[in-house]
Amino acid sequence: MKTFIGFDEALELTLTHVSVGGAEVLPLAQLTGRILAEDIVATVDSPSSTSSRKDGFAVNSADLINASADSPVELKVVGNLAAGDRVNVHIKNGQAVRVTTGAPIPAGADAVLSEEFCDSTADTIFARGIAEAGRNLLERGTDIHQGQQVATKGEKLSPPLIGLLASAGSDRAAVYRLPKVAVIASGNEVVAPGAPLSGGKLYASNMVEIGSWLAYYGLSYSAVLVADKASEIQSAIASRLSEADVFITSGGAWGSEHDLMLDVVEKMSWQGIYRRVRMGPGKPVGFGLLEQKPFFILPGGPPSNEMAFLQLALPAIMKMKGEVAFSFPIGRAQLSETVRGHKDWTQFIHARLEADKHELIVTPAKLKSRLVSMARKDALIIIPEGWEELTAGESIEIQILKSDFVSG
Repeated sequence: MKTFIGFDEALELTLTHVSVGGAEVLPLAQLTGRILAEDIVATVDSPSSTSSRKDGFAVNSADLINASADSPVELKVVGNLAAGDRVNVHIKNGQAVRVTTGAPIPAGADAVLSEEFCDSTADTIFARGIAEAGRNLLERGTDIHQGQQVATKGEKLSPPLIGLLASAGSDRAAVYRLPKVAVIASGNEVVAPGAPLSGGKLYASNMVEIGSWLAYYGLSYSAVLVADKASEIQSAIASRLSEADVFITSGGAWGSEHDLMLDVVEKMSWQGIYRRVRMGPGKPVGFGLLEQKPFFILPGGPPSNEMAFLQLALPAIMKMKGEVAFSFPIGRAQLSETVRGHKDWTQFIHARLEADKHELIVTPAKLKSRLVSMARKDALIIIPEGWEELTAGESIEIQILKSDFVSG
């Protein structure tokens, strides 16, 4: 097991040791936000027949070559067609069929004359303009043609893309399964929200925030709070091994006499990949495999717990979901004041964003409360290992955590 490694190496090792999950076939109504596990090929043409783009009259363009406002052409109306109707009429020279938008085009017609270019009675129109071949027609297969690939394996399914699948003839699709996450928080000082809070105790905010992030990304999870007792920790882990695909623990990461998590999992044949990462906050994080399942040991301090989760655990879980290149959006912003880090590790700094007329302004959050700072940040300033400061006025890359500031 590697120890005290750089952040970039830790992220690479993490993603190397997790795999995209298996696939399941779901109906269209359950596909939003899921990742395709197959290419989708259209089984139909859309539209399935040539149709009208406008309300008007299906005509033979040759009949209207000489039509004008001064010399309208008279055509006999021999039928009506609306969207979804079966074509039951064939027009001949000198004839027209009234059509609505989306209506199929009858045989013998090769154009649609818009209503505004003619006068009409119940069974006759007087065309005051031409309609060349193809005018106002949506040809069969214009939007989608049978055999066309309309979606690609690995794409995230948005509502418009799911609508496209429906148009292409699909009523279901294979997507990657969502990983089931087990969240285990430990600590004698931690109590569940809603329980009485006695002196020296604190609520399990880490467990709640992790669960909230998982829910935000549509992931199911179970969460449990256990005391700092090896037997309880081991029981909580063992009882979830058959169901969970990935484990996230909170607390007990440092390895002191009261930090039992690492000791427990090592006795359970945990395959350690790394322990302690040169990142701040989040240094005590550990990662390994337990029965080939990703197992993250996160520190108990809220800032360290959150940063280790966001930067290492969450990308791994999202890869298991099928998002192999997951990251928070990266943007550029002008730094309002100089920030300092430590050249020996990657530093993550809570920041607030302000939208100026032409650019974003990023300001390090300077709040006395670390919990309020965590809750109110819009973005993270990242000072890479080897750098000691970023200077006020610089345009820097930031990691954007709130969608309000994501352009496009």
